Amino acid sequence: MKAGKKAKMITLVGTLVCLAAVGTGIYFFTREEEPEMVQRPESAQETTQTEVPEVSETAPEPEAVTENEEPENISDELILILGGTFSMGSPSSERQRQEDEIQHDVTVSSFYIDPYEVAQSDYAAIMDENPSHFTGGNLPVENVTWYDAVEYCNRMSESRGLTPAYTIDGNTVSWDRSANGYRLLTEAEWEYAARANTVTVFHDGDQITSDNANFEGSYPYLIEENYVNHHDSSVVTSRNRGETIAVDSLPPNQFGLYNMYGNVSEWCFDYYGAYDVAQAADPAGAAGGSLRVNRGGGYNDFAKQLRSAYRSATTPDTTEQNLGFRIARNEEAGEGVVETTYTLNIPATKNPRILVAYFSYSGNTENGAQMIADMTGGDLFEIQMEHPYNGNIYEVSQADLNHDVHPALASHVENMEQYDVIILGYPTWWSTMPMPVFTFLEEYDFSGKTILPFSSNGGTRFGDSISDLSKTAQGAYVGQGFEYEYSGGRGLSDNLNEWLTSNGIEAR
Repeated sequence: MKAGKKAKMITLVGTLVCLAAVGTGIYFFTREEEPEMVQRPESAQETTQTEVPEVSETAPEPEAVTENEEPENISDELILILGGTFSMGSPSSERQRQEDEIQHDVTVSSFYIDPYEVAQSDYAAIMDENPSHFTGGNLPVENVTWYDAVEYCNRMSESRGLTPAYTIDGNTVSWDRSANGYRLLTEAEWEYAARANTVTVFHDGDQITSDNANFEGSYPYLIEENYVNHHDSSVVTSRNRGETIAVDSLPPNQFGLYNMYGNVSEWCFDYYGAYDVAQAADPAGAAGGSLRVNRGGGYNDFAKQLRSAYRSATTPDTTEQNLGFRIARNEEAGEGVVETTYTLNIPATKNPRILVAYFSYSGNTENGAQMIADMTGGDLFEIQMEHPYNGNIYEVSQADLNHDVHPALASHVENMEQYDVIILGYPTWWSTMPMPVFTFLEEYDFSGKTILPFSSNGGTRFGDSISDLSKTAQGAYVGQGFEYEYSGGRGLSDNLNEWLTSNGIEAR
């Protein structure tokens, strides 16, 4: 949401009135020199729905209000999404779907939504800081925790004279559904808005390119099935920008919303958990948990992680340079209070027993693991396959990935119960963990333990492996991760030491 410019608003409203008087209502986007950019409307009034009939016009200018009186009208550039019923999740026929995407009917009430991800200029104006890795006033804010996003919503509400939606009391965050202030979207609202009355994999169809979204375009949807033997002509690579872009870039979806896919993944309100299919009206997720949902994928994610049904879940105090948010508010006051509680309670250990577990193929991850074991005095454990990968690594690793095969391991930890902290290393393959690492995680109970992930990669960072790790090892606290490209360079040892210290692990 960009700060309103009152003078421009008055001029614009006057212009629209004159246009209406002569019977014209033509609206068009103006292309800038950069072909991927779409000119952002100067004000809320320019987002009228002549081209997107499913979305109502934005709220009009507010009238003056007295103290303790709620404003009847709010001008904030948010647009109204009319409620309805849709099929949330993915059909069983959708390729690369995950088992947590059970399809079920959900009804959402009408709500206002920001057509743009929260920009850094807006965040800094409210929070007096900008934590983003990529900097630029009109770039999306990132490197923010879920709690940062909630705090922003409350402060923004207070700055506009609205009732804050959230109350924070220790590990409990409560959402007052009757409040008219700003809030995060629920997971159901997010998917409803992203789909924009479509039922395909993406809102533009069953494929997507970097002309429509900012993502790792070198890895389009279904690339994993076509990388070695390309047999599907619809699988086409496109541009990989390698950074975030302005929040008003690229064409909007059918609801007039920008960057619902890619750029930054967006925090939602819900705790992650299995869908409660019985909760069909305005669901808000589980009452407790340790992971909050984020949706849409980021600039460095593969297309499979941009799918409308794809669910990413992360520890709420995590920060990533591809993770931001957008805001919403109620169209009408709801009823009741949604109370959610963070359920992990892992006591700090003064001298934790550490296991450094790793899977390595080329030796880059092994090198990092050895450094960490030397620094911490932790026990070193290599995750070894019963039948190691041989030959073309792209082909053999894809075979397991595409068929969801978790291969048997030749090595096992004899007494996992003795460890407090698991430092887990792996190369990022196909935007996730290698399949043997899934086998390792499923072999033990990590409840009550802390897992600190590190990854060597060829430029894709963690992909969405942190979410996959978190969802697989539920009951563990997954801390802030560390990633490095290839061998990590000369500064790897210092960087690893700094990362360990930031997670409360002191070198010997």
